[in-house]
Amino acid sequence: MKKLKRLAAVLLVGIMALALFTACSDSDPGNPEFDAKVESAYLDALNNTFGTSFENDADIKRLAIEHIEEKHGADSLTGETLWKTKGDEKTVVRQVQLCFDTKSSKPDAFVPLFYEAAAAQTITANRLNVQALLNTVKDERGGAEKHGITLELTALGVGAKTIGGKTYVAIGFELTNTTP
Repeated sequence: MKKLKRLAAVLLVGIMALALFTACSDSDPGNPEFDAKVESAYLDALNNTFGTSFENDADIKRLAIEHIEEKHGADSLTGETLWKTKGDEKTVVRQVQLCFDTKSSKPDAFVPLFYEAAAAQTITANRLNVQALLNTVKDERGGAEKHGITLELTALGVGAKTIGGKTYVAIGFELTNTTP
């Protein structure tokens, strides 16, 4: 009888631990359909602003989602942490910007922008974030040109990820050194 009670107690503790781990896990399934709508809206806005017709670049999308996963819980980000860069910076560079709420942000305290699927009727890309990305590309290309380097815009991309019911978005570009 004593062994049976002990076995029951151990089983109960195991079940409770399993329930606790399941409830506290960070495996948010997200909202893939909504994420795709957000990505499409932002890619359309990027292509319109840049005068291009790029598809969503897989490498930039991966970098964008990685950046979202790293920064999504922050109350605000600095100008440095708003961006993530990858590439050798000699032949190719990919850079993504976590989109920020232009109304709530202050200079050097950028509040991450998010959408909620239940509350969003339509998705409109944040014009100021898209413009900020365009200005960054212009600055990068202009700075390189001063040093005799030609950088070509070779890709645009968007990553969106729903975490905890909030869909965050990051937009980015790829520049390739085409100097002969």
